[in-house]
Amino acid sequence: AKCAELQKQIELLKKEVEKINPYAYWREKPNKEFGEKYSETYILSHVPNLIPNHGAGHDMAGKHYSNIEVKSCRMTFKEKWTMNQMHPDEADAYLFVWYNCEEGTQEICFISTEELLKSCKMSKQHGDGCFTLGATINNRNALKNYMVSSWEELNKKV
Repeated sequence: AKCAELQKQIELLKKEVEKINPYAYWREKPNKEFGEKYSETYILSHVPNLIPNHGAGHDMAGKHYSNIEVKSCRMTFKEKWTMNQMHPDEADAYLFVWYNCEEGTQEICFISTEELLKSCKMSKQHGDGCFTLGATINNRNALKNYMVSSWEELNKKV
């Protein structure tokens, strides 16, 4: 009986933590589940102008962009990150979201593919048209010009 009572208290405390920090337990999720189930669902719930639009090289669509690729990481913007499997010829724009799982904050970057290709250096990953974007000093500095302050601001841009 004592164990069941403690388990119930733990579940209640976890729910309380999630109210304060919605990303608190996202580090525990496998990458694919994190990206598709948690990050994309969370973004769609906070940005009404985005709709699912799954296809080769894109995940969503908006009012101004037909094919938006979403790339998410669980860390702060200042840490090392790599965005894999990017297909610039199949997306109109990129939405990058870095989740800080400890603090419950996020950094949001929205950039057109045209600006991404002008501003950042990507390396060929594999196959035709597949690239990787790394957290080089140049790339981080370039992306800072396209940071979005809130989900509401993103909603207006997409």
